[in-house]
Amino acid sequence: MKTKDLSLTPNQGRLQGILEYKKYKIIKRNDLISLISKYKISKNPKYLIKSMLQKKRLVFFKRGYYIVVPVSSVDKTVGIDEFELNEYFLESDEYYVGLYNAFNLHGFTEQIPNKLFVFNTKYSADKKILHYQYKFFKVKKNKLFGILRKYKYPYSDRERTIIDVLEYPEYLGGLSEVLDRIKEVKYDKTKLIDYAIKYDSIKIIKLVGLLTNSNKLLSLLKKKKALSYYTTIKKTRTKLLDKKWKIRLI
Repeated sequence: MKTKDLSLTPNQGRLQGILEYKKYKIIKRNDLISLISKYKISKNPKYLIKSMLQKKRLVFFKRGYYIVVPVSSVDKTVGIDEFELNEYFLESDEYYVGLYNAFNLHGFTEQIPNKLFVFNTKYSADKKILHYQYKFFKVKKNKLFGILRKYKYPYSDRERTIIDVLEYPEYLGGLSEVLDRIKEVKYDKTKLIDYAIKYDSIKIIKLVGLLTNSNKLLSLLKKKKALSYYTTIKKTRTKLLDKKWKIRLI
């Protein structure tokens, strides 16, 4: 079997040199075309871009954007991590890193996630960019709360992380596992109760009520007439019927 020649032609090499000299990590297609024209590298910029994609010196990132892969890189390793790449992808500060990543950050688990879980206002999808794995959750803007900004990138705080793992426990071994881990760590009970009210989900209010035994949440559920029926949550890896909170785990 013949292997494809990945060595660069003079025009490709010149473009690669300029991109690396100017320290581009990601470049817009229009900017790339302008750069090729400015330095008179090729009379056919689109063909040159296509050839750079074939040589894996450029990697399609999203519509109109390319990742620049340095010549010195091995297996598409580039000088950009998954957090920075995420910001380029979203082009917005309306997001936070949460769920498994935050669960690990706050000491609920020592297991290191193999993907980045991102709550944002634009996308809902599983995505692989280079060798990085992402899980995007699209949420309404009014549900972007409980965010810590003391780190380089925004994370959900401890209490918001609890809300999210109760909503999506399947990513952390199931609800039974999640509940056991939450019971072992410290958190602000009052803040968690307030977050449950703000999140405005009967399921979450009942689960937080189960954890905190909050009279405030109990009164709210009575007001919403949500104690007149059982809320059933399936695939929890446990069996529990709680008559007070009217919740059934199966």
